[in-house]
Amino acid sequence: MGSRGWAHAVAAVVCVWAAAGPALAGPWTLPEGRGIAIATLFGSQADQRFDGAGALGATPRFRKAEIQVLAEYGITDRFTLRGRTEARALRFEDRPSADDTGLGFTEVGVRARLLQRGSLVLSAEGNLRGAEARAVEGPEATGGFRFEAEARGLAGYGFQLRGRDAFAAGELAYRFRASRPDELRLDLTLGVRPVPRTLLLAQVFSAFGIMGEDGVPAGSDHKLQLSAVRDVTPAVSVQFGGFATLAARDRLAERGLLLAVWRRF
Repeated sequence: MGSRGWAHAVAAVVCVWAAAGPALAGPWTLPEGRGIAIATLFGSQADQRFDGAGALGATPRFRKAEIQVLAEYGITDRFTLRGRTEARALRFEDRPSADDTGLGFTEVGVRARLLQRGSLVLSAEGNLRGAEARAVEGPEATGGFRFEAEARGLAGYGFQLRGRDAFAAGELAYRFRASRPDELRLDLTLGVRPVPRTLLLAQVFSAFGIMGEDGVPAGSDHKLQLSAVRDVTPAVSVQFGGFATLAARDRLAERGLLLAVWRRF
């Protein structure tokens, strides 16, 4: 994810935090009446899987193609409205019956800036997510929609790194999931502008499953994403990068690429 603003000099150039992964948000709010839309194409695959002890082993090939669209709009300088939706295609080499193509989760939320002291920003965010049962539990699932709620705390800090604009940000979230074990999520980002029109991002996305009612551990995963964002015009940027699962428990070892277009308005 990219920054929506930190120190004044950086805020004039980068007004949003964008990234791949499960979480598209950041500590900075948009100015009143300003917005951004980001369309991201992801492609990933996995032929290895982490078991419950974190050991890596071979598994039948899995492939995923996904398009995510995120939009944010500054209601006021302190409150930003956000929404995101996704469409995806999943392919399982050993289980063709589990293949799925269609919409994934759609979410809406609001981010509120709680504190700003110089380059330090603290915010809180609430999101409501929903998807058809088949997108959450598989093609054989019955029933209508499955809903989730998320509470998120966010912090960001802008600084100079050897004379270059940079920022660091962290987000901690608890996701309440009705049909699956709840999740604790941690997202960390470091961004640096080596030249005025290019932003380099290094990000870690972690998810920790909360133990279910049956006492079975729910798994975890930790993904690293590296990307570059290039400003094509003052209103349009493009992003390209890659990501991989570094460690996990009971999760696929995914690796993939992303391509995104940002449009500020």
